[in-house]
Amino acid sequence: TPSSSDGWHSGEASAYGSTSDGTLGEATATGAIVTQSSMGVAVSMSMPNYRDYLGRSVEISYGGRTGVATVNDCVLDLQPGVWSALGASSCEDWGVRTVSYRFL
Repeated sequence: TPSSSDGWHSGEASAYGSTSDGTLGEATATGAIVTQSSMGVAVSMSMPNYRDYLGRSVEISYGGRTGVATVNDCVLDLQPGVWSALGASSCEDWGVRTVSYRFL
C-alpha cells in the first residue's frame, strides 16, 4: 500500500480525453496532443510552483494497478492511456476517483 513516507500522496483525479468532453485531439499546456493512448496527466494550478512539475514523471496507483505518466498539463486529470491502464473503459467510466501518486 502506498504511503506518504515513500513519497506517495493521494488526491482526486478526474479523466479527460474523449470526444464527449471535447478534449480528444486538443493540445495540453506543453503542446502535447491528447490521444487515445497518451500517457499524460495534469497537475493542479493551485499547487505551489505547479509549472515546475511539467515534464516530470509521476507514478499513479489505483485499485492494485500502477502506471507511469508525464505531467504535461495543469489540473490533476488523467489522459486516455492512464485511465485505461488503471482499469477504466472510458473517460465517463472513470469519473472522479481518489488515486495515489508520487513524482519520480
